[in-house]
Amino acid sequence: MSRSLKTGDLVLCKVGSFPPWPAVVYPQSLLRSDVYRKKKPNCIAVCFFNDPTYYWEQPNRLSRLDPHTIDEYLTRNNGHSSQSDLNEAYQRASDYTGLQDFIVERFKEEGREEDLEQAIGFAEIKSGEDPTLGKSKKDPGKRKVSGARADSESSSMSSSNKNFVSNGSLNSKKINPENLETDLSDDRVKLGKGNSKRTHKRNHASQKSIEKTNEKRTKLDRSRRVEISLLFRRRIQKNLVQRDEPPVDAEIEESHNMLNKIKQNLGNEPPFFDSEALRESKLHKLFKVIVNDSNLEQFHPVCKSALIQWKDIITELKSERLKDEQQDA
Repeated sequence: MSRSLKTGDLVLCKVGSFPPWPAVVYPQSLLRSDVYRKKKPNCIAVCFFNDPTYYWEQPNRLSRLDPHTIDEYLTRNNGHSSQSDLNEAYQRASDYTGLQDFIVERFKEEGREEDLEQAIGFAEIKSGEDPTLGKSKKDPGKRKVSGARADSESSSMSSSNKNFVSNGSLNSKKINPENLETDLSDDRVKLGKGNSKRTHKRNHASQKSIEKTNEKRTKLDRSRRVEISLLFRRRIQKNLVQRDEPPVDAEIEESHNMLNKIKQNLGNEPPFFDSEALRESKLHKLFKVIVNDSNLEQFHPVCKSALIQWKDIITELKSERLKDEQQDA
């Protein structure tokens, strides 16, 4: 029966010493290039629930996962916290609505929305297809177009000096990862001193006016954090994940510099990478992808350190997502 598996089918996949884990049989045509390059003979790709990784496995080593098995597991392990990640994976398998929704959500988590749009346009992602079918010859071209878009996006972010919006006009300060410490320091000075210079010059200014100014600058500060976090995610993702060839030395060096810059600002109070910054940028999800890629082992320590530092925020964002899903159900 396992040999007749189709894309979109739910299965249990056993990897090493881990228990069998719920996964979805994934179409090879929509795999990331770095995952597709690791394709093994006579294997099909599966994507795990509650885990950012993919795995190549022989079909006869996979077990079908039906609703009865899922319900039985959830009933038996209800309230057991020793395997919370696995329990959550089964819960997501229980909530599985189809391959289309699963893939769209996965592409969003990986920050590859443009790739999906480039690959399928407005077409529906159909399940029930042959999982052994690889990428067509047109796919690499599509990936390169998407990559070019990513290059253009990243380039335009720096060359056109993307600015922060304040009071309906453009702020003249550039968003640049290299200036992260300066940006953060400058914002703190502004936020801490408020409008002190103007206050000294205009002793007649009201306290209410000062509070409004500080409030606007607080919003500016938050916007700055989000924009810088997004820029970090885009560049690191382009350098290390969203590519058809291994990164060159310059890209590796740039990625190390950006990751070290992030690490230097992990312990700031208030946190630079707060819930809003991570919610919008999904930096933590990118870091999970990097940590699960053995080819990027040199970047694991910094990424793991950040994930540990952000664990409370990640838990908060996860709770928000589950709450939204329950409301939509």
